[in-house]
Amino acid sequence: MFTMKSIHPLLFTVIFLFSGFHSFSQFSNIVIFTQANEPFIVVMNGIQQSPNPETNVKVTGLNAPNYKVKVLFENKTIPEIDKTIYLQPEVEVAYEALKNSKGTWVLRMLSSTPIDEIPEPQSGQDIYIYSATPRLSTTTISQTTTVNTGGLMGGASITTTTTQTSSNGTSQQVDYDEERMEHPEYTGPRGCPRPMSPHSFDQALESISSKSFESSKLTIARQIVGSNCLLCQQVKQIMKLFTFESNKLEFAKYAYKYTWDIKNYFLLNDAFEFESSIEELNQYINKN
Repeated sequence: MFTMKSIHPLLFTVIFLFSGFHSFSQFSNIVIFTQANEPFIVVMNGIQQSPNPETNVKVTGLNAPNYKVKVLFENKTIPEIDKTIYLQPEVEVAYEALKNSKGTWVLRMLSSTPIDEIPEPQSGQDIYIYSATPRLSTTTISQTTTVNTGGLMGGASITTTTTQTSSNGTSQQVDYDEERMEHPEYTGPRGCPRPMSPHSFDQALESISSKSFESSKLTIARQIVGSNCLLCQQVKQIMKLFTFESNKLEFAKYAYKYTWDIKNYFLLNDAFEFESSIEELNQYINKN
């Protein structure tokens, strides 16, 4: 009979270390919102995560078992909320900021949901990938519409000039193009309401690329897609970050219901090495 005593001590150590690493290679989400119409900033482990005061914030890409969370309200008469939040891998927890029966502002846990089962992003919810450096607050200075000659799907784009001001008072101007929702050349069915802007997608792509292990890349990619809406070309770009064919296929299946121009999903075929993967993806699409 196989028992723990029959395992060589060195092998047992390797198994233990691997299992510990695997648990921390999985990620969680935190959602904080308020129905009191009191915008706030979220700070986690002393690092500001939301750049501007908002009323519904989701932070993804969390791989530690707990975080010290502060909620700083725009209304300075409301005292800050300070709470340690404990997490489980692959789970999204939601907290509401509200007044309790004693009139004290608290964070009250409302739900705990496996990430694979979370619904589509809520309207008005701002989503951020956990950052180890403070985020800059952003103020729009000017906004002009130009014709996009090199963007995805040939649609028009908005060139936005912003001034980003950090907590120490320094500022810089940043220009980026935000893809409009309208893509005149595409008239087929849509799998989600509004695709990510190139600026937001580039940030997401950088976050996925920064992970050393393929399993971590896949986990982050699923979290990002599950909270956003992508174009087929964006899905294809993420697929190219994976080395293993099985991960490319798993991600392509998962991203299908979060893709705006789903009629163009055939564009993903070039990202596969084997015909069998293309056939399996087509079978999945036909069933869905």
